[in-house]
Amino acid sequence: MRKNESPFWPQKSILNPPPPRVPYEPVRRVRKTLTREEQREVDRVAATKHQLPVAILMEHAGLAVANACVVMAGATTTPIHIFAGKGMNGGDSYVAARILKAWGYKVTIWDCFPNDAHTAAVKVNRAVAESFDVPIRPASEFDPAIWQAGISRMIHEQEPGMPCVIVDGIIGTGYEFSRPLPPGLCAITSKIEEGHIRGARVISIDIPTGVDCNTGEVDPGAVSADMTLSFILPKYGITIAPGKNKAGQVRVPTIGLPINFADMVLGPIPEPKDRPDETKAPEA
Repeated sequence: MRKNESPFWPQKSILNPPPPRVPYEPVRRVRKTLTREEQREVDRVAATKHQLPVAILMEHAGLAVANACVVMAGATTTPIHIFAGKGMNGGDSYVAARILKAWGYKVTIWDCFPNDAHTAAVKVNRAVAESFDVPIRPASEFDPAIWQAGISRMIHEQEPGMPCVIVDGIIGTGYEFSRPLPPGLCAITSKIEEGHIRGARVISIDIPTGVDCNTGEVDPGAVSADMTLSFILPKYGITIAPGKNKAGQVRVPTIGLPINFADMVLGPIPEPKDRPDETKAPEA
């Protein structure tokens, strides 16, 4: 046995120095935001390359929305009104409603596209929510002036409740400023804004409805949120004005993907002149 193979021989000494360390060289720069196209590519790779079903991501997202509602509501007596679209945000909304119903909250889903075709994942989660007796009503019937407000202190409640919590799950990153919100949706978002003025707290899923994900431009009928839950990474449109003025507090909950998943999928950050350096944190 050679001396350096003996367990009693010093593994690190002048006669037996450790191998030199390989110098650290970063292979990518960490992203801070996502554009509309980047978000779609991340979703596509998660579903195709990593075989992660959309339903699983939707379940994680819905759970994150439900947890945010609990924090915002403050009490189980606080009514929660969830406005659901027909895309991914709508699926998250139906999942959140089912979970909140199971936790004992009084939750109502307001379907913003009752007569339109929903995507397959949304249909499934809508049917499941309906099977658990979650009320689903057309959003056109919502009246912010007559909702049943939460009572501040019940016998078994230790925390005050808000008048109500409103969840905006209507349109996410798919909105483009070049295509204004249709009048029917503007009528719905105006009711959400009226509820906001009356004391409700508003949570937007991924990005407030009416804010352009790529440019930050804001539709006149856009939703004003107190909190935005932006999955994987914040969307670029809510890190710059005027979009960031509509987002409120931005949180990035996990949905079961690695924290650097966007870097894994998209590689190095492109540096077009119209997009700021993302090595710097977005403005607060």
